[in-house]
Amino acid sequence: MTNSKGFTIIELLIVVAILGILAAIAIPSVTKYTTNARRADGKTALLAAAQAMERHYTNNYTYVGATIGSATTDLIPENSDSGYYILSFTTNGTNPAADKFEIQAEGQGKQAGDTACQIMTIDQLGRKTPSGCW
Repeated sequence: MTNSKGFTIIELLIVVAILGILAAIAIPSVTKYTTNARRADGKTALLAAAQAMERHYTNNYTYVGATIGSATTDLIPENSDSGYYILSFTTNGTNPAADKFEIQAEGQGKQAGDTACQIMTIDQLGRKTPSGCW
């Protein structure tokens, strides 16, 4: 009887099955983790934009005149730092007495698939929605 070396097909199939099971568990977990981690980009952008709006209100006694665009020329940048969210905002009118705002961060690119927290908002009172995303 000869002494054979190597793996049998059964051993290889068992290893492939184990790797498949591990991948089926690990890939969704990693995807969920990275999606949740990218939310920090949107939250940071919203908080920075709210702070900029408050500075604008302190200097001008109104939220009217605040702008959105590039970080160097406008009050609020158009995109979050990592680019996973696009920012927009509204005020409660164009009259000088406008004293309310709402800033919205909408997921784009890889973050567009985050159905639970695709759109996050903050207002002048610091109310943050959806609450489960903060």
